[in-house]
Amino acid sequence: MGWAIDPETLREVVTDPAAIQAQLACAEPVERLFLLRLLGEVDQGLVESATLATDPVIAEDPWRTLLLTADLHRWRGDFAAAERAQSLAWKHTRGSRDRQGTTLQHIGKRQFDQGHLDAAAASFELALTLRRGFAAEHLIASSESALNRTRVLLGYDAIVLAGGRGQRLGGPGKPGIPLAGWPLVDHVLLAVSGAGHRIVVGPPRIGLADPVFCREQPAGSGPAAGIDAGLAQVRQPVVAVLAADLPFIAAALPELRRSVAMDGTDAAVLVDSTGRVNYLASVWRTAALFGALELLGNPANAPVRRLYDGVDVTLLADFDALGADCDTPADLQVADERIRRHTPGQLPATPLAWPRLALHAPSSALPDGPPGRAASRRR
Repeated sequence: MGWAIDPETLREVVTDPAAIQAQLACAEPVERLFLLRLLGEVDQGLVESATLATDPVIAEDPWRTLLLTADLHRWRGDFAAAERAQSLAWKHTRGSRDRQGTTLQHIGKRQFDQGHLDAAAASFELALTLRRGFAAEHLIASSESALNRTRVLLGYDAIVLAGGRGQRLGGPGKPGIPLAGWPLVDHVLLAVSGAGHRIVVGPPRIGLADPVFCREQPAGSGPAAGIDAGLAQVRQPVVAVLAADLPFIAAALPELRRSVAMDGTDAAVLVDSTGRVNYLASVWRTAALFGALELLGNPANAPVRRLYDGVDVTLLADFDALGADCDTPADLQVADERIRRHTPGQLPATPLAWPRLALHAPSSALPDGPPGRAASRRR
């Protein structure tokens, strides 16, 4: 083959230049774009790409050409041009799982190169989900490797509190209420695709990304008890603590984590434009959260804000309403309109809202077994 993927940078590296040159000599015009990029001849690749764009045969199905053209732009660091080409490529996936998985893998690599690791993790997660059971083993392995590498770089776990009853939304449980066709909790789970462990505190259900489930004890005893139950399964030194109704939280996670990692504070939390602190849109040092729960004592039915008493907290202004939750039908309508909005030449920020995504949201919860004891906190 003459090339391999560097597991740290996720970039293709040439292992046998002569073999690549030999392949280039007899390659089809579209595949030449890939080989020219491998050889570092990016400008020549873009010239040939422009020529292919005028070919009426290619115009009938430009998906592969657009993806390879995007990679050429990515190699030059022109990420805006790469995103435009990938957006066009998505329109030509024709609802195919194979094409969509490959397109998402390429999008994830562009986001990885940009340093947008949370977005990259979400793209790799969806690529892997689309590929499992359908694609060749080496393609599945490439998505798994990319996702695992991204998680290593991010180095955090996530607790998602999904026990809300959703009475004001008219549903049996808020986390399962659909937004853009997907349960609210799945939007949050995708946002934390970069977490090494995703712990959902709430009834077990069929959902995206196969998280670990646990329950607060007693069931329905509030978010502080839920955090206590979830924390027993955290393994990373940093943990996100999130409500299950935060569909836009992904873009806030990098700054929340930076505030804890770089500023040395115990926790970082979002504050909206009215001054309301969203205690369930936060990132903590795991050790500090253990300490806060110890000081709290019995967490059952305790106000979650009490966890922050005496803790060194960074309050982050949430000007873009990334921590906006969905408590009422009006909130849900605003979120639905917002989640589908996008700039021409770009894909919507939330992949679950992408048009013609060849995945279908789960529609049912798993039967909830008899309540067991909440796992004890690690010391």
